[in-house]
Amino acid sequence: MAITIIFVCDSGLVSSVMGAKVLRNRLQKEHLHVTVETCRAKEIPTETTFLIGPRKIVSDLPVDSTCKVFAVDHLLAAASYDDLIETIRNELMQRD
Repeated sequence: MAITIIFVCDSGLVSSVMGAKVLRNRLQKEHLHVTVETCRAKEIPTETTFLIGPRKIVSDLPVDSTCKVFAVDHLLAAASYDDLIETIRNELMQRD
């Protein structure tokens, strides 16, 4: 099963797209091959492995119990994704 990261925001257009770009760049530098998509907070797919977005949005979202949620305060700061990167790395190692 592939790892899917969904980056959410209110509209699914501005902050999620910018944050997803920063995250994709980090993942590429770390040589972690996972899918990163964006969506509106109201349209989260059921097969989401990781959900990430602004703290004020993700803290109140109802998600599946298997989905891991990460809140980010500074979407454009690459260091904001350190915990997520480490969790993804561990998840990929467990799957191998």
